Amino acid sequence: MRKIILFLVTLILSSPFRMFAEEVKVNICLEGKTRHPKTNLWMGVIEAQIGDKKHQRTVEAREAGTTITFDVPEGATFSLKEARKLHGYNLVGIQHQGNDWTVTYKGDKDSEYQYLWFHNDKEPFRIPSIVTMKNGKLLAINDARPCGNDIGYGRVDQVMRIGSKDGSKWSEGKYVIQGSYSDEGVRDDGFGDPAMVVDRESGAILLIDVCGHTVCWHGNWPDGEPNPVARLYSTDNGKTWGDALDGKHSPAPQGALCSWSDITNIFYSAFMQKGEEGFDQYRVQSLFVGSGKLTQSKSIKVGTHYRVYAPVWTKNHGNRVLYTDDFGQTWHALGGKTALPCPRGDEPKCEELPDGSVVLSSRKGAGRYFNIFKYTDGKKVNGAWGECVASDAEKGGIKCGRNSTNGEILILKAKKVSNGTEATLALQSLPTGDGRSDVKIYWKDITSPASYSSPRAFAENWNQQPYQVSHTGSAYSTMTLQKDGRIGFFYEEEPGWYSMVYVPISIETITNGQYKVK
Repeated sequence: MRKIILFLVTLILSSPFRMFAEEVKVNICLEGKTRHPKTNLWMGVIEAQIGDKKHQRTVEAREAGTTITFDVPEGATFSLKEARKLHGYNLVGIQHQGNDWTVTYKGDKDSEYQYLWFHNDKEPFRIPSIVTMKNGKLLAINDARPCGNDIGYGRVDQVMRIGSKDGSKWSEGKYVIQGSYSDEGVRDDGFGDPAMVVDRESGAILLIDVCGHTVCWHGNWPDGEPNPVARLYSTDNGKTWGDALDGKHSPAPQGALCSWSDITNIFYSAFMQKGEEGFDQYRVQSLFVGSGKLTQSKSIKVGTHYRVYAPVWTKNHGNRVLYTDDFGQTWHALGGKTALPCPRGDEPKCEELPDGSVVLSSRKGAGRYFNIFKYTDGKKVNGAWGECVASDAEKGGIKCGRNSTNGEILILKAKKVSNGTEATLALQSLPTGDGRSDVKIYWKDITSPASYSSPRAFAENWNQQPYQVSHTGSAYSTMTLQKDGRIGFFYEEEPGWYSMVYVPISIETITNGQYKVK
């Protein structure tokens, strides 16, 4: 008998199962409805403190009216608190009587924030891109990352949702294209960092991705595999995608969702070639296009389409800018093959200024780098870049925390509320914390040509009360002018690394009532 008891004691002590003294029940309650129940499916994150250990749990809206349980070991204390507020819901309170707890949320009928993709311990989402299509609807594309990281580390997919003209309703999410995850260095291994533009005449959509299985810092063109570049088109407002500008797409490769074009050689051939004088000094070893939006000129049309600009990150010379006059079929270096507009720049964006010049905005810690390309001929081919400046070093320039993160620049027409006069505004978004947090939108009135007469003039005198979009961990962002006159803002935000959030914001809100859209 003694041997049997000893055996049972040994079995209990060595078992992976724990003996619990009590079970704590947590009732989940919801008062009222949220404004966007089809996209905001999660109410909040709660944190249970069980003894010296913390356990976080995301509470889903569908759990309202149910009970969740926590097992508490004998002698351990238990407490519960809100760990993270999520868009669309407010915590009313947490009460308990003995081991019975109640967490009550209330639907937020006013918040216009929506989770287009939510990271809940599955694959993370990153890199937002959003455009207003010719039919007025919104198209949002971003990375879904089964590999959990950038291109070069495994499978990365492109996913999309289509929004109504005011952004209040969104379609179900679906794939644009998926990486093959062959893990053999092939160029369809992953597709990421989307950059889009909608042709102002035809409505065709051009999507540029970095692709393949090469980490950007490891690219070494032309002696080795570079960062490859993929091109896709849609001619039916994002419903279908493929390799043809006229919509007559090639059949999708076996196992793939759609056809696409490998334009790696087209992109790299726009720069210095091996054998050309100056190759060692000006070569591009690896590149990718700055994600978010490509920029189409409002005034320059010397080919089949209005000119489109694509700013690129390069491994060895900071930023360059490419342009196309045939909507992505061929590409050329703005300023020539030896132009180095921002030698220390990181991920870049660009926009067209009112006079047809091009402003380059590039990622840096504590602010942005700015430079401007000005044309010198009527055909809009020749011109020169100015001197790159750091915004945080200029009087009244954009100064923020030490984080170095991508943002978006957008230039649009507006009116002064005080007197109704026409104005032109420049908007610049970026995180403002020392880490990736607190995304805000800076703005500047550039109605006067003197305000952008040089890179330094453009970098000076931004409004020093930027509008705060996010009050938590947040990173990359982009924006588009919606048909209703508001800014469709699409950005990365916690929880996770990251969830993808959309919110429409009026110019009146961004400028604290000083300007409105015409």
